[in-house]
Amino acid sequence: MSIVLRFFMTLAVVSLLSFSADAVGSAGTLAISFGTNTVCGISATTLPRTVYCMNISESGSTLPYQVYPNVSIDSVSAGTAFFCGLKSSRRVFFCWNGDLVTRKRVYRGPWVLSDLIVGKTQVSAVDRSSNGIRWWRNAGLFPSSVLGSYNSLTSGNNFTCAITTNGTVNCWGPLARAMQAGFSNYSMTNIVAGESHMCGLEISGFVICQGSNSSGQSYAPPGLPNEYTRFALGSSHTCAIQQPIGTAVCWGGSKGPHLYTPLNGTAFEFLVAGGNLTCGLTSNNYSVLCWGSDWRNVSVRALPLLRILPGICVAGGSDECTCGAYPESPSLCADTGVICQRCDFPNSIAPVPPDLRSESERIGKIRKVEVIVGTLCFVFGACGLAYSVWIIYCRRKAQNQNQIRPPVDPASGDNSSADSSIAVRSPSSESDGTDDGFYSPNPETSQFIFSPISSRIGIPRKLELERQRSGPSTFNYEHDS
Repeated sequence: MSIVLRFFMTLAVVSLLSFSADAVGSAGTLAISFGTNTVCGISATTLPRTVYCMNISESGSTLPYQVYPNVSIDSVSAGTAFFCGLKSSRRVFFCWNGDLVTRKRVYRGPWVLSDLIVGKTQVSAVDRSSNGIRWWRNAGLFPSSVLGSYNSLTSGNNFTCAITTNGTVNCWGPLARAMQAGFSNYSMTNIVAGESHMCGLEISGFVICQGSNSSGQSYAPPGLPNEYTRFALGSSHTCAIQQPIGTAVCWGGSKGPHLYTPLNGTAFEFLVAGGNLTCGLTSNNYSVLCWGSDWRNVSVRALPLLRILPGICVAGGSDECTCGAYPESPSLCADTGVICQRCDFPNSIAPVPPDLRSESERIGKIRKVEVIVGTLCFVFGACGLAYSVWIIYCRRKAQNQNQIRPPVDPASGDNSSADSSIAVRSPSSESDGTDDGFYSPNPETSQFIFSPISSRIGIPRKLELERQRSGPSTFNYEHDS
């Protein structure tokens, strides 16, 4: 029953979480500011590690240009109309607009920072010196700081979220309650925000997506544990890297719900998204390929940026990395640090803490029970429904034929014609056993409708929605001033 309840609860909030802005996300070495049609990345071929940007508008793209050519930048993140980069000293970060005539801003402080994230307009970072999170440009919608140990910091349109040490998702901002509620029953290992939805992996390795689902961007495809990793979320779509091949898979999109693979056979290190645009860093030569969210007409474009770092260079050796370091780290980081291998890649699975391991085992048992119960309910429900319809059909047919049967002469005692007139053909003569049907999303209402592909009773295919959780039915939403 829990699977059925989750399905209908998810449908109930489909239309409650639709907003307008441009996607944001998490810190890395490549970022997209869709509001300015600009892509920026940290070069892997220059020292210091500087940022190269280029405008990719259809009216006229620019050649790559440097930002802060004499400053070494560790990570970049982008919002609607500007970028921010964290300096290698971790105590200073720079922000600039996505154009050549850029207005630059510098923020200095005594704190040691990491995970510098840009939301729609807010800027946040993990404060490693005082163990907490800090915000800048928060427009009074976010706290100036909060204390606590957090990881996987990410930001969207009017919300910022992070994961506590026990896997709980905490959120801040006008949409905090709505986003946090969707993950209240899960222990998460990572999360990534888009414009108005968020996806991540729970401790058992399954994909959880919550938030806006106007184009099916929060309906994750079914898969094995840890099959989908390294998410990139736009305004109406979600992309992820599918293991073990490393190809990009996307769902949702500007043309409605759909699952598509933009580039079969191309392996990516990671993906980033902004608005309707997604870019990926290829594994073979660290080049950048980009595509739109229109799955009916996927056009891939190679950007003439220099080789981009496949990850953030961190000070220290491979001992600093839980799941090991990239083999090319010495050359990529110029012996100033290492790039840590992501733990969500094959053969790089981080050890699970004992408390979360027990939680994972509990969740796994619950899932097995839910699947068994749901399957039995579905099978017996379908059989019972088919039997009931068959009985009704037989009775109605018998009644109709009884109404037209000729009168029988009592004296003759011959009722053979009447017997033959109400004979019922066997079920095998009425059905070829190919009953089928499917559920498909309605792009206009964002709800699922049943579409039978025969005139007989269709049995819907199993929907992998047990990992979907609904948020509250109502919430307040405010625009930045």
